[in-house]
Amino acid sequence: MKKLPALYLILLPFLLSMIVSGCGAADDRLIPTQTAQTAASISAVTPTSRSTPTGESDNSIKVSDQAYISPSEIFQINLPAGWNCSETGSFQVNCESPASDAVLQARITSTGYELTDESLSAFAQAELVHRYGFVKEYLELDQEKPAGRVVSRATWRENDDYWESVDDFIREGRGVFHLTFASKQAQSESYAGLYNAISESVEMYPERITPEAFYPFKRTVSSREALFEIEVPTSWGRYIDTAAVEKTVVEGYVSPDKRASVQIAIYQQGTFLRQDAKANNTREIMFALYGYDLKNSDDRVLPDGRERLTWYATGKDISGITDFDTYVNTLYLFTIVWEPSSEIFYLPILTDIQESFTRK
Repeated sequence: MKKLPALYLILLPFLLSMIVSGCGAADDRLIPTQTAQTAASISAVTPTSRSTPTGESDNSIKVSDQAYISPSEIFQINLPAGWNCSETGSFQVNCESPASDAVLQARITSTGYELTDESLSAFAQAELVHRYGFVKEYLELDQEKPAGRVVSRATWRENDDYWESVDDFIREGRGVFHLTFASKQAQSESYAGLYNAISESVEMYPERITPEAFYPFKRTVSSREALFEIEVPTSWGRYIDTAAVEKTVVEGYVSPDKRASVQIAIYQQGTFLRQDAKANNTREIMFALYGYDLKNSDDRVLPDGRERLTWYATGKDISGITDFDTYVNTLYLFTIVWEPSSEIFYLPILTDIQESFTRK
């Protein structure tokens, strides 16, 4: 079991204009009725009878004297008394104040094995970009990185309202607990004590983590030219490469430890792509990205007309599966990549991403 140390929100008298770059999605905003997985069920939270010490803010806003235990039983937390709370699946709970001037989200993610501090930082950065990609005037006030933890404090604007937030990521074994608390700036001092009491109440039980908790929170992303959509974990970082292959844009999503990734390569030429050009360009793009020692172990046509190559590249010691097809003058390659040593962890989730493919 592990408790979170106390944290206080920080006020600054000024804001700088800044927009977070990245691929954020509104389905994970800090509003309790929104969720990270639209397909997940939402149900009202009924506090358990298990008691933990309560806390009180400067404005006598209290936490419940009964702890909420997640359906997965991986974490427990004392939620604010009288707030509107709901849970998403087994790994997330959201709460909103009666006045809609403060929100809380607590969630747990399994990473398969314990992340290094560097990988935890990458995890946190991807989640922050995803979560605040829709807001205006985002400004990170400070970020602390003690061992096994990342704490980010920020201010931002949504519509006409200015907010302050704390995002606390804590590594506990092969899990990462993420606690977010945000309030309107005018109420930040009133809610500071409440947040402190909530954060102190958290306890985690990483020994109860199951395979279902392995990167359970996903977002839907579209390929360039809107050719198709896939679902990728919210905590996987995004990058774009326009230099690796001529006339080709490569967009990727990579796991925090960089041992698995999803890559979408879009090649365009000025004329209709013939079948022989499709084969030649696919081969050259794959050689450029994965190495000229790449060897295919399987080549098949999928029911929807795409072609699938299963391969291994000796030099980079990576395995992959590439689906490719053309549309008029555009060739696209949709690839999942993993290190063989981490196949037991990543192949199931990569297969889920592969199966989420949907044509526009």
